[in-house]
Amino acid sequence: MKRLLPLLTLLLLSSLHAEQIGFWKVQKVKSNDSLNIREMATHKSNKVSAIAHNAQCIKNHGCGKDIDLDSMMNMTEDQVKDFLSQAKDGWCYIEHQGHTGWVNQYYLKESKEECK
Repeated sequence: MKRLLPLLTLLLLSSLHAEQIGFWKVQKVKSNDSLNIREMATHKSNKVSAIAHNAQCIKNHGCGKDIDLDSMMNMTEDQVKDFLSQAKDGWCYIEHQGHTGWVNQYYLKESKEECK
């Protein structure tokens, strides 16, 4: 637990500066295409799932090294370490329809929909 405290402090400070958008929607994806969810924050990583070109209510857990405080508090120490080891600028860790993974931030935009 002593090792976790500095890590949580760093993440807490980071999350206070993070753009706190709770939900995203897909943008800039053609109607005959989909947005890939990846295992890691790189386009060469394995595809976990795909999101429809017009999907809404994509849960934002964090972009780059910035992590949503709510998400961080519900993660284990190992999950936080995994997040930080994979995090890269321009990539967001998301959740959509039971799938979690990394998506290029270029294809995401704040959602105005009523999402839960």
